[in-house]
Amino acid sequence: MMRGETMKKIWGKLRRLVSWLMRPVAQEFNFFVVVWLINSSVTLGYLVGCFMYPDNSWSQALRCLALSTAVAYALTAVLHCLRARWARVVFKTVCYSVLLVLQVVYVFLMLNFEMPLGPRILVLLAETNPKEASEFVSTYFLGAKSLWAYAIDVAIIAAVIVVEWKKRWLQRLTSKRAVKAVLAVLLLPLIVCGVYFAHNYVSLARCVHSKELTRWVQGFGIDALDHLSTSFYSMCYVGVSKADIAQAEQVARAVLASEVAVAEPDSLHVVMVMGESYIKSHAALYGYYLNTTPAMQAERDKGNLVVFTDVVTPYNATSQVQKNVFSLNDKGSGEMWYDKPMLPTVLKHAGFNVYFWDNQRNYAKTEMFTITVNAFIYNSTIAPMSYDETSSIGLTFDGNLIADFEKKSQLPPAKYNFYIFHLMGQHVHPVGRYPKKKGFDRFTADSVKSQAPYLNKEKRTYIAQYDNATLYNDAVMKRIFDKWRDKNAVVVYFSDHGDEAYDYRDHCGRGEVAEPNAQLLRCQNDVPMVVWCSDYYIAHHQQLVSQLKAAATRPGMVQDVGTMILRLAGVSTPYYRPERDITSPSYQPQQRIVFDKYDYDEIVRQAR
Repeated sequence: MMRGETMKKIWGKLRRLVSWLMRPVAQEFNFFVVVWLINSSVTLGYLVGCFMYPDNSWSQALRCLALSTAVAYALTAVLHCLRARWARVVFKTVCYSVLLVLQVVYVFLMLNFEMPLGPRILVLLAETNPKEASEFVSTYFLGAKSLWAYAIDVAIIAAVIVVEWKKRWLQRLTSKRAVKAVLAVLLLPLIVCGVYFAHNYVSLARCVHSKELTRWVQGFGIDALDHLSTSFYSMCYVGVSKADIAQAEQVARAVLASEVAVAEPDSLHVVMVMGESYIKSHAALYGYYLNTTPAMQAERDKGNLVVFTDVVTPYNATSQVQKNVFSLNDKGSGEMWYDKPMLPTVLKHAGFNVYFWDNQRNYAKTEMFTITVNAFIYNSTIAPMSYDETSSIGLTFDGNLIADFEKKSQLPPAKYNFYIFHLMGQHVHPVGRYPKKKGFDRFTADSVKSQAPYLNKEKRTYIAQYDNATLYNDAVMKRIFDKWRDKNAVVVYFSDHGDEAYDYRDHCGRGEVAEPNAQLLRCQNDVPMVVWCSDYYIAHHQQLVSQLKAAATRPGMVQDVGTMILRLAGVSTPYYRPERDITSPSYQPQQRIVFDKYDYDEIVRQAR
């Protein structure tokens, strides 16, 4: 009997607690519904997508739904506690206004650009001048997609007005015991879980640099975040990016106080060429059945070209690779790109003239990957300490980029010179990466020998176009070799990442890497790297060239290219670390981690 009474008391207290917790929702149900629906619209769409798209994560969807529900509950609880009429009106007006603005912007961006809310918007707003803003408005304000966006936004605002108009009816509905019970069963678990996940806001706010922010994203994820959470993440992202750049600027200034010397007695020309989207297995230099690299093969056969056979890139995105290639950081030891100076900064301090011709400087200027890398590479503080001359525009073909350098470079060569060429390579649409004349449209759909069942003529044509772009890339490299052939010169070529061209599955290009397999890594992370030396350089650096050739089969990563270039340039600096230089007898191979968490060699080894 006593046990039954105890259970009855516990049940009574539990009911009163649930009733107390649900009172804000019951009494302010109209506000809760509006806030929850608008703020959670992205999350709800992602949740529906879980039924249709295998890449959508149920755990991520439910986690974000819980968080957005807790946010709506917290705002509703604040409104419930306000007693003054003016305070309630002001609070509701602010909440509705903020959420409606975010929803309006989201719909506008998705319909016009298929781009969600995120950090990119804040960065673009910060970098946009009044002239660009007016051009943007005139271009998109009355477009067909914008008109659809306005219609959707008007419908949403009308729905909010109707809900406010019918709020007494909603309050009467939620006063019924059965409705209260249903709301408690549906909402309380989400609210409790959301309150638990809210600690992520605290850890997000504590992120100082991108290293911590990357860990946060890997742990929680940004897919399906509600509007308010996305806005908070975006503000934190911008703050972290500014801290990264400030650290990079400080590190660059420190270079000016470092000791540096050049051992080379003669004039020297060092060239670094960064290719793009180069699938190593499509190079005849690495055994491909189509002759896509005749120039490089000829240089190899003459003994001028050293072909590295086991080099891996850490990412499949240019911006991430470029920041780590330009920086002299030891990524394998946890150093970030902003922890160590850029290679050109050190070489300029050593007395080199530094030239940078970048065919991707203006490519996709409004994309976050371009914005973030340009903020570092062309930073107003770092750039003057790093380059003597830079290109200004992108060219249609990479051969035109070399011609542009030859035409527009105003500085005469110094004793020591460092040239950087960033190519478009085989990027995205290979059919547009090579001129159709002069024999660069050599390969056709009939040239493709693969018998994969998913290949049709259209896909075989894409592969042939990719191979034509590879052939043209080879011709561009020949032009570079020829330009410095009679000089004391060394050229380092590598690709930022690979790609896919229907190599092992019915897919081309890149994309999100949820769980990589060995075949994907071989296409997207296994990249070509070669070092070309002029006859003069070989004759006067026999021991170094001998060690260079001996290192050709060593496992390496493109992020350490800068360290190797310091040795090839004869530069002595505290930033040179022989254990990271693949050509050095002191080289120590490290665990090759790709996408910040996968062991490349372990995945490939398991596949074997």
